[in-house]
Amino acid sequence: MKNLLFKGLSIVLILAFIMVSCEEKKDKEKYKTTTNDAGAAMAQIVLSTPINSKLPTDVLQSCTVSNSDFNSWFASKTVSENGAVNAANSVTAVHNNNCDFYKWSEQMFLWITSPNTSGDYSSGTVMESDSFYTVSTSVDDVRTLIPHEEGKLISAVANAQKNDGLFVDTEEGQATDDVLMAQNGSLIYYISMVNDVYAQYLNGVANSGGSVSGSEFPTTQDQLNTIIAFAATQGITVKDPNTLTIEIKTSWVDADQLTNADDYITMNAIVPTYDTSNDQKWVPNGTGEKKLAMIGIHIVGTIDGHPEMVWATFEHVNNAPNLEYTYLDTESNTKTQAADTGNDWLLNSDSSNSTYNQSHMIFCNSDELKAKKCDELNTIVAKDSNTISASNTKMTKPWGAANEGAPNAENDTPAASNSEVISINNSVLGQLVAGDLRKNYIFIGATWTDGGAAPDGTSYSSTNTAPGVAIGTSQLANSTMETYAQNGASYALYGTCFSCHHSASPGLKPSDLSHIYSELLKGESK
Repeated sequence: MKNLLFKGLSIVLILAFIMVSCEEKKDKEKYKTTTNDAGAAMAQIVLSTPINSKLPTDVLQSCTVSNSDFNSWFASKTVSENGAVNAANSVTAVHNNNCDFYKWSEQMFLWITSPNTSGDYSSGTVMESDSFYTVSTSVDDVRTLIPHEEGKLISAVANAQKNDGLFVDTEEGQATDDVLMAQNGSLIYYISMVNDVYAQYLNGVANSGGSVSGSEFPTTQDQLNTIIAFAATQGITVKDPNTLTIEIKTSWVDADQLTNADDYITMNAIVPTYDTSNDQKWVPNGTGEKKLAMIGIHIVGTIDGHPEMVWATFEHVNNAPNLEYTYLDTESNTKTQAADTGNDWLLNSDSSNSTYNQSHMIFCNSDELKAKKCDELNTIVAKDSNTISASNTKMTKPWGAANEGAPNAENDTPAASNSEVISINNSVLGQLVAGDLRKNYIFIGATWTDGGAAPDGTSYSSTNTAPGVAIGTSQLANSTMETYAQNGASYALYGTCFSCHHSASPGLKPSDLSHIYSELLKGESK
């Protein structure tokens, strides 16, 4: 995930524009019933419009959620269409194996994308509720937390930020300075948030006089209790304490440019607008309100014994074609899934084309300007001989594992690792009822370190087994956020989210992992 999620944890930012607050329009269609039908528990996903991506139905069921457990996730204790799901209890989370981490990730996704039914107002999804905060732009190396309020629209960004005329280099969008565009011509926009535990943890570290320790992100009940107690002295009640600290980063497209917008979770937001008359350089010329459709989400959070955080990612099933991969079938035989085909992917118009994952344009921030790759700040500029246009994207490691080597200590082959991820997808998606929008989002994988060790930035292999290496799906990428940072289908030593989210001398302090923590701490101290 590179330094997207932390350094780029900025949401009330507009590409090349000042943060704007507007009255929010209540979007009653966020959880509109669709004609989606996933059929039986192990059936392939079927959307209301044809899609290309399929999950093998004969995969070894090596990671599943029982029907009773799955029902218990729902607030009503019964699976219902677009029903509210409880957050996973990160304090008491069982994590004996890879599958336990994957279950935690799945439940957190279903919770975050549930309809908001509690809090000071009920509108949109949980991520839009007052259980989450936005993170301001960086001004003089200071960021602040912005609470969600009824009647205020969230702002989306593409790859940079502006505040009071001061432009600051960021990585709100891609891990690189590249700008991503869908095949329908919509820019990809990014929105990032932190939950209330994270917000009050920062508040406590900054203002509690030492009762809330800043030595690492909280993972225990005792650490959580100190945060809750301090928040209470400020007149604040933490709404979802057992989640521990959560950060999310989401990617979106213009819903009005989709032919199947009803297959997506949506919300209204403020986005930048451009003069697009020059196909070599787009100049910002204002802002506007758009209905956005979510196409990807990173979910990063602490659980018991893991202050380095668990890094999970999901994306819409119609984003991009997968390259060939292997998996284990129900008889534990290794099978090869052929590369996806078709020309109607959101991020790919020609899956047969051997040219893919090559950026067409960049955002002109100060680094790019200094490197003389562009000549005017805050513009979108074509790269090389390209125009400002959509590029073809493919998932080179569809389930977070290279096509060679051992991805983690539990799986000695990519096929075994892939099977666990595919299996839990089939289990969860198969138990969601027809019409639930969350059926259209696939879990790509999650990564962490052995025993919560300080990450060293490398990925697990048979010859690289130190505690600080990334395990789980240790070569993880999202097609919408690491589009041009995928390291191909083969193994890469630094192919993990932790390759940027670690310190030179591995440590577990929040500042070792987060690129915005120190700036947020300054903001909370004021």
